[in-house]
Amino acid sequence: MTRKGNVDLYVLVFLHVNSRRLIASPATQHPDSAWVTEQAKAFRRQLPGDEQQTFQLIHDRDTKFSAEFRKTLKQDNVKLIKLPVRSPNLNARCERVIQTIKHECLNHFLIFGHKHLDYLLSRFFEHYNNRRAHSSLKFMPPIGGDPPSENHDINVNEIVCRTDLGDVIKSYERRAA
Repeated sequence: MTRKGNVDLYVLVFLHVNSRRLIASPATQHPDSAWVTEQAKAFRRQLPGDEQQTFQLIHDRDTKFSAEFRKTLKQDNVKLIKLPVRSPNLNARCERVIQTIKHECLNHFLIFGHKHLDYLLSRFFEHYNNRRAHSSLKFMPPIGGDPPSENHDINVNEIVCRTDLGDVIKSYERRAA
């Protein structure tokens, strides 16, 4: 929602499958092939050195993923996999991440423009990447975090609830000693 009424904003979200890390582009009102290409390059730059090796990028058949987009990424040793027509089942991880973003963050807010959307997503991705437990990672967050020491006796007074985005996101941790 803007002063001129409702507008559609687009965000390109990248999921690094092995680490479960999410990286999003800034929002735009008019995505095109050049914008998508630049966001893919920015994604590569944001990955740590050990994750910048040759990897695969799975994308749908949107016309924004043009020949220029494919050529640019192939030069960076990215293997591009174009999904068959009408096959969301083959991209289930990405579809699930989009659903998580909508249900855990965006559905709780009226969004007032580019900056507001970018702020909400950056805060949510910070939570998702640094504090949210992932079952495939043995309930650890994608970035950082050492496994907790074994302790079977935790007092309720030792647990602290951390909230973010107006109490939409809640995470619990042990109070620092």
